[in-house]
Amino acid sequence: MSPTKIHVTAEVNGEPVRCLLDSGCEQSVISADLVPSAKLNPLQYSLFAANKANLDVLGDTVIPFVTDGHAFKADVLVCSKVEDFLLGSDWLEHREPNGISPVEP
Repeated sequence: MSPTKIHVTAEVNGEPVRCLLDSGCEQSVISADLVPSAKLNPLQYSLFAANKANLDVLGDTVIPFVTDGHAFKADVLVCSKVEDFLLGSDWLEHREPNGISPVEP
């Protein structure tokens, strides 16, 4: 049986974005192209994809986003070499079991 990927549509900066929910990823990540005006906190951090490729972390920030009419925030690493918005276990752990109620960390 192959793993199931769970994608949702999120709205970031007023634009629809494909978002992957990934409990196997420790950190939430977003493409720099999706948050071009975000103020980034510089990091000395390396992040690698499952295939061991370096993802070039540009910094971190907190982004607001909306999914299914509910507003949320996420601490994300901003990378130049990812295409999507990925919510990792760092974000998922702070959600209520029904997944709807926004709960701030």
